[in-house]
Order: sequence, then structure tokens, then C-alpha cells
Amino acid sequence: MTEYKYICPNHRFWVDSHPKEAFASVQQMTKLAEHLLQKNQPNKAIPFLGTAFETAEIIFDKRLESPQLTISLTSLAIMLAHAYASTNQIEAANALLQHLKSKMRCAIDCALGYATKVAFFEHCSRAIAEANSDIILTAAASSVKTSSRLQIH
Repeated sequence: MTEYKYICPNHRFWVDSHPKEAFASVQQMTKLAEHLLQKNQPNKAIPFLGTAFETAEIIFDKRLESPQLTISLTSLAIMLAHAYASTNQIEAANALLQHLKSKMRCAIDCALGYATKVAFFEHCSRAIAEANSDIILTAAASSVKTSSRLQIH
């Protein structure tokens, strides 16, 4: 069973019982988080992104899949990972993306025989891998800058 960091058991139960309403709340939290990210406030956006991601993940795990849900889950993971990375939580960012990439691999395995679904999940998986590479490169560049500044002084 998945451990949740941002939602409580009562919220989880509500999501299980009301997936349509829960997805509507995911969309609202995503808009609020995007607004905070645009204002360069990743620390404030992280709880909204985390709650939205975990809510979407619960719906996805119940196999109540739709392209809109899968795109939302993927984009939330990428936004949350970038927010983590911008607050120096690189390990959390990488773990989140690896977790979702694994989930997409399972979805691909379950969709074998349905070429369109497989292609869609593979597309999402590639987006996750690109985001992960981007975060790793950004972290490496940041560490190089930091070490060069230390050598100058």
C-alpha cells in the first residue's frame, strides 16, 4: 500500500468514494499551485502539488483512468519534482519521478494489446524521464557553480 505524505486517511476515503469530485479538486489545486509557481513560491506550491498528485494517484490506482487523469498525474509529478528541486530537495524529486515511472511501466504492461494506450503511457513515461534528466543536470550544474564559488574565495 502506498504511503501518503500530503493526504490523511479521511481524505483518502473521500477520494475513493468520490473520484469525480476528487478530480475536480485536483484541477483546482493544480491551478493554485501553478499560480504560486509563477510567483516563484515553490515552498507554498509544494503542499498543493503534493495533495493534488496523491489524489490523482489514488484515482489512477483504482484504474479509473482517462487521458486527462494520466496527463494530470504526469504533469503534477513533473511540477512537484521541479518544485522539490528548486528547494534543494533533489532526492525527493528523483524518488517521485522514479515512483511514477514505475507506475507507468505497470500501466504499459497492463495495456499490452491496446496499442493506443501503450503509446500514450510510453509518451508519459518519456516525459517523466526527460524531467528526471533535467533535474539531474540542473542539480549537477548547481553543484559545479557552488564548488567553483568556493574555490574563488
